[in-house]
Amino acid sequence: MNEKIRIDYRGVELDIEFEYQPYEPMVMYYPDGTGYPGADEDITGIISIEHNGVCFLDLLEEQEPEICEAILKQMNEVD
Repeated sequence: MNEKIRIDYRGVELDIEFEYQPYEPMVMYYPDGTGYPGADEDITGIISIEHNGVCFLDLLEEQEPEICEAILKQMNEVD
């Protein structure tokens, strides 16, 4: 699912659109005897990174893991 968020990254406000996999709890057993191991929340991809309407996705490509951490941290603070 696509999400949008505004984060403060190294003192600069960035508008980020990204693909997000929310947390899914484990299911021990369904009625048919199967189960589901669950899934952690995850940013599966960044679609755009903008500041004042200018796209910086290519310039910040190497910082993507750090930006994903910042997104998850802010999302968890809001909840």
